[in-house]
Amino acid sequence: MSLLRHLLLSVSVAIVVILGGTLWLSMSSARQYLDGQLQSQSENAVSALALSLSQPGNQDPVTRELLMMALFDSGQFRAIRLADPNGQTLFERSHPESHDSATAPRWFSRLLPLSTPEAARAISDGWTQVGQLTVKVDNAFARDALWRSSVRTLLLVVLAGGVWAVFVALLIRWFRRVLREEISAQVMAIGSNAQAPAPSARPVMAELKAVMHAISDTRERVRATAQEQTQRIESLEVEVNRDPVTQLPNRKYFMNELRRVLQGETGSDGQPAPVGGHVLLFRQRDLQALNTHMSRAQADAWLASVAERVGLSLSLDEGGSANTMLARLNGSDFVLLLPDMEGPAALHLVQQVKHELQALRQPIGPGQWCRWAYALTDYGSGATVSGLLSRLDEALMRSESVGQDEVEYLTDNGPRSSVGEQQWQQVLVQALAEERLQLQISAQAYDAASDHVQRHEGSLSLQDASGAQLQGALFLPVAVRLGLSAAFDVRAVRLAQHWLEQHPGQKLVVKVSLPSLAENNFLPQLRAIWLQPGQWQQRLLVELDAHGLATYPEEMAALARVAAEAGVQVGLRRLEHEPMALARLHRLPLSYVKLGSDFALQAASSPGSQHLLHAMVATAKTLQVQVFLAGHVDAETAAALQQQGVYVPQAEGRAQA
Repeated sequence: MSLLRHLLLSVSVAIVVILGGTLWLSMSSARQYLDGQLQSQSENAVSALALSLSQPGNQDPVTRELLMMALFDSGQFRAIRLADPNGQTLFERSHPESHDSATAPRWFSRLLPLSTPEAARAISDGWTQVGQLTVKVDNAFARDALWRSSVRTLLLVVLAGGVWAVFVALLIRWFRRVLREEISAQVMAIGSNAQAPAPSARPVMAELKAVMHAISDTRERVRATAQEQTQRIESLEVEVNRDPVTQLPNRKYFMNELRRVLQGETGSDGQPAPVGGHVLLFRQRDLQALNTHMSRAQADAWLASVAERVGLSLSLDEGGSANTMLARLNGSDFVLLLPDMEGPAALHLVQQVKHELQALRQPIGPGQWCRWAYALTDYGSGATVSGLLSRLDEALMRSESVGQDEVEYLTDNGPRSSVGEQQWQQVLVQALAEERLQLQISAQAYDAASDHVQRHEGSLSLQDASGAQLQGALFLPVAVRLGLSAAFDVRAVRLAQHWLEQHPGQKLVVKVSLPSLAENNFLPQLRAIWLQPGQWQQRLLVELDAHGLATYPEEMAALARVAAEAGVQVGLRRLEHEPMALARLHRLPLSYVKLGSDFALQAASSPGSQHLLHAMVATAKTLQVQVFLAGHVDAETAAALQQQGVYVPQAEGRAQA
């Protein structure tokens, strides 16, 4: 029970005791007063009647009886008796006690009984005593008067008690309101962000003045402490969730956000909403070399500028999502989360990031610049964090092994969002129908020990509805998944034909996807194009992945035969990834093979890689197949490779067909 209730209960009990005691004392006093009045009335009546009967003229018995009857008939006396000196009754009148006509109930008479006083006087005739007069007063009138007085007093007490109860109720309500307005609101505002009502200069109750000052002081201290704690928490959150160099979210924060995105939000029907998007992982491959050529402070400043430049590019992109997040996983790895972004919109943003990173490259030696490796994957409903990271690691490994600054796009083979598939299907089909495909042409010059080769390499690009160019490395994996790779490769060959016809004397390399070889109508279409009249076929080089010798040996052999019939040259790239292909090189009429620059650099420090490199070069020479290097290496490695007969890239140009 609260202190207020204790106080009110004790005061109420005291009031009830006081009112009850007052009522009882009032009734007791009234009863005593009426007892005295009855005694006085009986004394007066018997004295007056005895005096009248003692008069000489009233000695007659009849007169005496008339006088006593007159007094008895007044109704104020219960009994009158006259006895002679010997005790013999000369006159007696009485009536029994009756409650039928009384106002007061019997329980009241028993609770507050009134006395029935009896008075006696001697009657004389001169000096002679003639009798003894006795009078007993009737208390019925007094009892009724006491009852009426008690009822009025009780009503007054009840009324006073009711007024007190109403007063107490109003007092409690007022007191609670005062506590709520003056104290509760101030106390509840302590430690909360809500603005507390301003305390009044003069409290309603003077007793609350000291309490209000104490609460105000406490609130200020708590507010100062809360601000200090908030700043400390924010500082700790930044320290825990942010990378100290770039101020980007760190690996822990990114993983939590990625899990939240993959889980998706719950829809109105209680089911998880479909999710979809892309994740880009890009790695600075030459961070160790950068730390060698730059001081630690300069390297940190450069990494911070990279984060700032890419973050600014993302914020200014109109097609970007508000949920896009850039994070730093470790020293050289950055990751970009693109939730709710499907198809060309995500790839356009990826190309923009790639452009920014290319512009921020730093020199790491004479004629060498730091390199970035890019891995891109998509995700949909049902994707897991481990599966997504595994695809990114695999794609990044492929990108690093190729040795080129291209984005390696590895799609999700699990459940996908139908919206993303439909969007890609529509974009790619429209690009084929509206002929919005182009060849990005780059001039390549290669030097060997005693020879020089110059040719061009073409890569397919797509122009989306907004006018942005998407590189083939980004959309061709999707085309393979949708079964459109053959159509795109055929289109690339036609564009190559058009370019060669416009540039006589130039050679052009065009890459063909391995899945296209499995299409039934792909080879007949190539045959129809290559057997057209003209001399451009001898200047066309078709480049295939060496992995096809293990997965599509018959299809590659058929393609090589058709190419040889038309005079088209065939080459293999990434031969170092398929060492077993050395045993099958003699089965194809190849013109050249390509090795990655990373493999060549590794061969300089690894005896096993060096022997494998020698075996590949020796096998190619035996088959009269040229060996080209994809990517740049340092001058010492380049000279060693050229001595072995490998064609090393010399310079790089850029043009568009």
